[in-house]
Amino acid sequence: MKYVLLIILLVCSISKAQIDSLDQNEFKDPVHLREVPRHNFIIDLGVTQPYGDFKDVSRSGLNLGAEYAYYFNNKIGLGVNLRHQYNEFGYLDFRNDGITAVTDNSYTNTSLAVGPAFSYTKNRFQLDVFAKAGVAFLNNPENNISQTGIGNSMPFTSDNENSSTSSLYIEGGLRFNYYFRRSVQVFFSPQFNTTLGDPLSYSYREENATTVIQPTINKEINISNLLFNVGVKIAIGKEYSNGEKRIDD
Repeated sequence: MKYVLLIILLVCSISKAQIDSLDQNEFKDPVHLREVPRHNFIIDLGVTQPYGDFKDVSRSGLNLGAEYAYYFNNKIGLGVNLRHQYNEFGYLDFRNDGITAVTDNSYTNTSLAVGPAFSYTKNRFQLDVFAKAGVAFLNNPENNISQTGIGNSMPFTSDNENSSTSSLYIEGGLRFNYYFRRSVQVFFSPQFNTTLGDPLSYSYREENATTVIQPTINKEINISNLLFNVGVKIAIGKEYSNGEKRIDD
């Protein structure tokens, strides 16, 4: 009887070990479907669309960004981002013609920002929600609109003396990621960013149909944009947020 009990215990131990082995190897999802790479390099580009008061003096443009993101776990990360963007100048509907001269110098904005990211992972899909704060370095070029034979002889002119070359800056958005390969995700990312403190200054005159010149109005605004970007998120190394290493074979 003693030997029978020993044999039964031995068989049970072997069975449990086999089941545990199957759980850990065959039925456990690959680490890249459960966790987030510890170190990531992100690059994106897309359309820059002016928002708020800034759309009164600008048109759409392009932007390019690069980011390093570190994940503490599969929920929380921290990113440092460098971005360059531009918007074409455009005030109302004025265009170059026989009596109107319009400049076409673009507004540019280079920003450096840092902030948290919150992630949700489901198989090959990952959603990032992020927010950052930092500083933006601005180029507000000289732009003006001049007319001949019209009461509003100078409907618009830049006020570079009162504009700032740098400003506090915030940005935020979403990244909808999909694993294209084990170490590479592709994504679509709607974003919003803006300067703080109204660093852009200009002067304008109200439109009118008479030859009476209207008084000049001074205005200061923030540079705000909606971004619609696509990009790639590349894992740096094989370590994931829970300490596991990716197996590429």
